[in-house]
Amino acid sequence: MVCFIYDTIIDMKLIILRGLPGCGKSVIAEKLGEKLDNPVIYGDFFKREYMKDNPEFVNKDVYQYSYDKIFEKIKDLFESGEETVIVEELFNDVDLLGKIENFCRENIIEIKAFFIQRDLEKLLELEETRGRKVKNTKEDFGKLEKEIRDNEIEGEIIMDNNKTLEGSVEFVLKNI
Repeated sequence: MVCFIYDTIIDMKLIILRGLPGCGKSVIAEKLGEKLDNPVIYGDFFKREYMKDNPEFVNKDVYQYSYDKIFEKIKDLFESGEETVIVEELFNDVDLLGKIENFCRENIIEIKAFFIQRDLEKLLELEETRGRKVKNTKEDFGKLEKEIRDNEIEGEIIMDNNKTLEGSVEFVLKNI
């Protein structure tokens, strides 16, 4: 009797969308999630959750809580059998990126990272319409962009999101 054993290789992917506030991370992630029928992790969800539960919050605590929850959610989704997970966040924290990269390497999960860019004028216009107590300034955006660029992700693709949402979503789909 002959018995054939086949190894199944599951192509697991973590799609990372990062960039400055207002660059379109969330809306692109939402559309990708719909098109691919995959879960999306929104970094701002955890920040809002923390701020709601801790009205006297300190920014660094908000971010640390969010980073911990993002990593936990990524692990949970892949460990529960998801093959592709989409996550959007600034991703300017070297420790979070290191934990994610190590987890993906250990679990043979491919990382497809996109740095989403948008003209500064558009970012500032959008920032004015948001209901935040503290608004990002030109200087804030410059500092955040430096932090993001200082924490490069290997193979990251730069994406211009100054045109249509559909075009940006299609760009990601073609590059994953």
